[in-house]
Amino acid sequence: MRILVDENVPRDLVVWLRMTGHDVLLASEIKAGADDIEWAACAEQEQRVLLTSDKDFGELVFRDRLTTHGIVLLRLDHLPVPEILARLQSVWSVLEANPAGCFIVSTESKVRVRHLP
Repeated sequence: MRILVDENVPRDLVVWLRMTGHDVLLASEIKAGADDIEWAACAEQEQRVLLTSDKDFGELVFRDRLTTHGIVLLRLDHLPVPEILARLQSVWSVLEANPAGCFIVSTESKVRVRHLP
């Protein structure tokens, strides 16, 4: 899977994604501090799913009608990094089954997949 990882995602997740064979671009390795719209445009242009913990992407997609290839929002920031990684690993099959054209939210207890227009 082609993924653009936002700056707010723990590096351990990036390492795991790369180790499992995914094509991962890390925002901070490209242009640290760029705004969300820039990252969304980059992900869309390169047909990458955007992995983030930033809830602002929900507003950009649903309120502002931002076009996106797909977004995975991790609502797990209150957890320690090893638990975030374990949760991501446990739900990864759902994410792989719905990579493009979806807004996916992962919390501790569930995964919501919303297909985008």
